[in-house]
Parts: sequence; structure tokens; C-alpha cells
Amino acid sequence: MGINMHTLTGQFQIKDWQETTQSEYKVGKRSLANVKLDYTGHVTGSSELQYLLSYQADGSADFVGFESLQASVNGTSGSLIIRHIGRFVAGVASSQFEVIQSTITDKLIGSKGHFTSGENGQAEYTIEVS
Repeated sequence: MGINMHTLTGQFQIKDWQETTQSEYKVGKRSLANVKLDYTGHVTGSSELQYLLSYQADGSADFVGFESLQASVNGTSGSLIIRHIGRFVAGVASSQFEVIQSTITDKLIGSKGHFTSGENGQAEYTIEVS
């Protein structure tokens, strides 16, 4: 029942996004977003994610975050903790991320991935299994 794929792909859908401004300054602001996602594809499940966003005056933002994903991968269920580092520019979010904890299989720890957002709160993800 182990992970025998080298690349996991699919989509996630944002189900909820609650963002609050933490502080404002002349060149932008800092916000905290609490986000809920549903995953389909090689990874199926749902997650809760917190992003800390630093917005620039032009509306673009840099963000970091931690995601707690309850999921099934290749028929094995468990949880993943994922660390994100990303950017939001011209309405498109993209992130590089890494699995830092896993109860599904240790093979997922250290796996790196990325996503680029599409329309209507959907994004395509890719995870390269270490």
C-alpha cells in the first residue's frame, strides 16, 4: 500500500477564505488568511491553511503559510503538514511548497511541490515525491 508514484498531481478548490488585516503601512499591509481547501486527484482530502501575506502598494503580495491536510494518497489515509512560500501577482497565486510532516508515509517527508491558481478558486498542484 505504499506510495509508488514519483509525481502526484491534481486540483484543489478553495472552500473558504477569511482574511484580516494585521497592520497597514505606507507601502502596503500585512494580512492573515485562514483558508479551507478540498483536494482531488492523486491526493484526496481537505485542509486548513494559514497564510501570512505582505501586500505591496500595487496589490501584489508575498506569502508564507502552513497547511494541515487530512488526505488519502494511493489508498493510504493520514495527515500532511505542508510549508508554503509564494507570490500573488495580477490575480494569480503561485507557491513552492514542501511536505514537512506525514503520517501517510515517511517517503512524502521532504517532497517538494508547486501550484498556480486558476479561476474560481481552483489550482493545479504537483508534488514530486522524494
